[in-house]
Amino acid sequence: SNADKDMLLEEVSRDKNNNLNFIRFAAAVMVIWGHSYSLSGEKADWLSRLTSGQASLGGWAVCIFFFFSGFWICRSVQKNPAFSSYLKARCVRIFPCLITVVFLSAFVLGSFVTTLSLREYFSDRHTYSYLLNSVLIIRHNLPGVFGHNSYGSVVNGSLWTLPVEFLCYIICFFAWRIGILTEQKLKYTIPLFIIGYFLVSVLTGKIPLLFGIVRPCCMFYLGMLCNVYRKYIRIKPSMVLLCILALFMSACVHLLKYTLILFMPYILIWLSFGTKRKLSGFGTKLELSYGMYLCAFPIQQTVTMLFGGTMKAEVNFIISIPFVLLTAFLLHIYTPAYHKLCLRYCRQ
Repeated sequence: SNADKDMLLEEVSRDKNNNLNFIRFAAAVMVIWGHSYSLSGEKADWLSRLTSGQASLGGWAVCIFFFFSGFWICRSVQKNPAFSSYLKARCVRIFPCLITVVFLSAFVLGSFVTTLSLREYFSDRHTYSYLLNSVLIIRHNLPGVFGHNSYGSVVNGSLWTLPVEFLCYIICFFAWRIGILTEQKLKYTIPLFIIGYFLVSVLTGKIPLLFGIVRPCCMFYLGMLCNVYRKYIRIKPSMVLLCILALFMSACVHLLKYTLILFMPYILIWLSFGTKRKLSGFGTKLELSYGMYLCAFPIQQTVTMLFGGTMKAEVNFIISIPFVLLTAFLLHIYTPAYHKLCLRYCRQ
C-alpha cells in the first residue's frame, strides 16, 4: 500500500505489517516520562502545561493503549468464540508478568527500601494484602515504603488501569455474544455513546480521577468500533492533517477533552497502518511495552527516594529508563508463561 493513496483499514490491518509494537513502546515511554514529573515533585508535565491541564502524557498514553486494545480484542473475540479460550488468552497476556512484578515489589523491593525493620515489615498484614494487586484488587501501599517521597507512598500507581481494561475485555465478549458487535447493530450505540460521553465529561469535570477512568473505556469502545467498521474507514493523509489541526484548535479554546475522542482515533489508525514505511519488525521477538508499564512506577519511586524524595523530572526519567528497560527485558525472558504463552495465544 502507498501512503499517498487512500487505503481501506480492512486491507492494511489484515497482517502484521504495522507500527503497533513501536507505538505501544512509545506509549510506555510516554507513561514513564509523564510520571517522572508527578513522582519528582513537579505538578504538571510539559503537555499538561502546554494545554493548560487539558491533556497529559500519561493520560494520552493510556488512551493509546486502550484504543488499540479495543481494536484487537474485538477481533480476538471473533477468533475465540468460546469464553474459556478467550478468557485464557486475556489472562495469559495480563497475569504472569503482573504477578511477578507484584511479588517482587512486596518481597524484594519493599524489604530493601522500607523504613521498618524486616521483622516489622514481614509481620505487617499490609505487606501481604499488597499481593491482592496480582488478582486486580488494587492496593497502593506497602508498610514503610516511599512514605517520604513527594508523591507519597504509592508503590505502583500504574496498576489501576488493569482491572478497568480487564472489565472492558469481559464487556467486549458479552457484547459479541449477544450480537451487538456487528455492522447492523453497533451503529445504534454511537448516538448513545456520544451523548453519554459528553454528559459524563460534564459531570466528572471536577473529578479528574473519575474522568481518567471513563475516557480510556471510551477509547476501548472506539477501537472496537473501528474494527467492526474497518471496511468503510479510508485512511487519507489529508484527513489526518485535519484531525491534528482540529485537536490544536480545540486545545486553544479549551475543548480538548471533548474533541480528543473524535479525532485521536483516526490519527492513531494512520500512525499504525497508514505510514509509507512501517516498523513492522520492531518488538516482534522482544515486546517490552507491557513489562515497562508494570515496573516503571516502583523504579521511578525508588530513584526519587534515593534522591531524597524530590528531584528534577528530567533527571528521574534519564536515570530510570535504563533500569525500566532492563527489568522489562528480564521479565520477558525469565517469566516463562509470559514469554511463551503470550506468543501462542495473544494477537499482539
